[in-house]
Amino acid sequence: MTQRAHVKLVTVIAASELRERLRQELVQLGASSYSVSRVEGRGEHGLRSRDAFDDGNIRFEALVTKPVAEAILDYAAKTSESQPVIAFAQDGEAVPRKHFEK
Repeated sequence: MTQRAHVKLVTVIAASELRERLRQELVQLGASSYSVSRVEGRGEHGLRSRDAFDDGNIRFEALVTKPVAEAILDYAAKTSESQPVIAFAQDGEAVPRKHFEK
């Protein structure tokens, strides 16, 4: 059986204008690898879709250790007090395991 790493999948959804700031913060908090994509949808801050007047939202996803996930969620909670940001984490397994061992 393939050895798997136990990780957290952390997802952060925010206004697209926060992209660079979030990228820098997530890397500082320990998310050395991540994916970012543009998304649209409806939530607490209303409908966010890309058009001539709105760039919509972005979604960062990172597979990280539990301590890094906790740091990211703490950061997102603090940031959400003044910016349109939400975050959540899920347990997961990832391969190849060596990518997640430090």
